[in-house]
Amino acid sequence: MKKSKKLYNPELETTENYNEIWKPEVIKVKDESDLLVMNHYWQDKNGELWGDFNDPMENVRRGFNAYRKRKGYMTPENIRKLREKLNLSVREFAKVLGIGASSLTQIENNQRIQVKYQDVLFKSIEENYQYQKKLPDILQEVSDHSVSNKFDTHAYASDSTLYNTLQLCEDNMFFNDKTLGVVA
Repeated sequence: MKKSKKLYNPELETTENYNEIWKPEVIKVKDESDLLVMNHYWQDKNGELWGDFNDPMENVRRGFNAYRKRKGYMTPENIRKLREKLNLSVREFAKVLGIGASSLTQIENNQRIQVKYQDVLFKSIEENYQYQKKLPDILQEVSDHSVSNKFDTHAYASDSTLYNTLQLCEDNMFFNDKTLGVVA
């Protein structure tokens, strides 16, 4: 028995009855081109299929979930639970992982798939947590202190030779740390 529902279609600016359709589809996500996913649609009176008007990313998330399952990656829910067990904010956990807070937020909200190295980090931290109930010591230091404090800032100062342009001479056109010269 098909479920029928009166829905507002913002693209057509109409309200009408739609029938719920579940359709198996082979999709491509990243490097996997043969993921079988059961996608959800609403069918209008003309037979056209529409994604859920209230949740347009629903089928995309289904694809992401199938990809993670195929690759053996942690789920967004498990990643969020790990962060919460560690009692870290999104910003703090992202800093520990060396990724942007917005990237971590998107991963936790199933709007982005983590890449392999990120999943390895998540799993390593999860495994360490299972045994020690805390972050690995080396990562705890990152979480406790600013990463920038770990570097000798003098070596990277703007007056360091690292940041000075080397003098380049060729046919009387040159660059040095004081003159841009003529570039053509």
